[in-house]
Amino acid sequence: MPTTRVNGINIHYQEAGAGDPLVLLMGWGGDHTAWALQAQAFSPGFRCISPDNRGAGRSDQPDTPYTIRTMADDTVGLLDALGIDRAHVAGLSMGGMIAQEMAITSPGRVRTLQLHATLARVDPFLRAVGQSLLHARAALGREEYVRLLLTWVLSPRTYAEHADNVEMMVRIMVDHPYPASLAGLTRQAEACWAHDTLERLDQIRCPTLITAGADDIFVPPRFSQELHARIPGAELSVIEGGGHGYLWEQAPAFNDACLQFLRKHS
Repeated sequence: MPTTRVNGINIHYQEAGAGDPLVLLMGWGGDHTAWALQAQAFSPGFRCISPDNRGAGRSDQPDTPYTIRTMADDTVGLLDALGIDRAHVAGLSMGGMIAQEMAITSPGRVRTLQLHATLARVDPFLRAVGQSLLHARAALGREEYVRLLLTWVLSPRTYAEHADNVEMMVRIMVDHPYPASLAGLTRQAEACWAHDTLERLDQIRCPTLITAGADDIFVPPRFSQELHARIPGAELSVIEGGGHGYLWEQAPAFNDACLQFLRKHS
């Protein structure tokens, strides 16, 4: 997997496909591998670029505070390193926060925007959940923590109807060769807690698709509805049967919504 020097750190990223560039930004603690189903679906028509955010995957984990703005600047720096002027930008959860910040602070670099399972600012409940998960990450063994985390990520429907898929995800996450460290998770979480674009969302002027999982308990659909109400001309699609991880749980429906949007604006 290639790497490049950006903002004084090494950023690892994965590329697949050819065509208009599409940047895929993953959420808290995740890396490029979490976009595998989307890269497979999108790469026949788009150049998919999925970086590991600082603090996750094989990118550096500097011992300094992180901000969402810093991670947005990392992504712009990656575009510079790859010689890309403008790109479609999609982000999930924390990745959606990074994408918002890019669209506001570097609008000329963002051709279209996709905001998946994300929010303009973290409320006290979600912060408390994040703090509890950090405590669990410190106290539990790897598999115990993964199983706990997935109860926040996957929908009850997935547990009821696709128990085999749940077990497959457990194994993938437990066996991941580059799991996010507690330090990286903590710095990313602190960046999320400080994120606030609510009063700046009306500055986003590019075509925007917002999606939400109907059964998401981690970032409930009301946060996506708030984004939709404040971003001019934004489209909203609610994915039925999906929790926070609907990009995996309901991949065909999610991928179809994204591709329809991308093709309309390419």
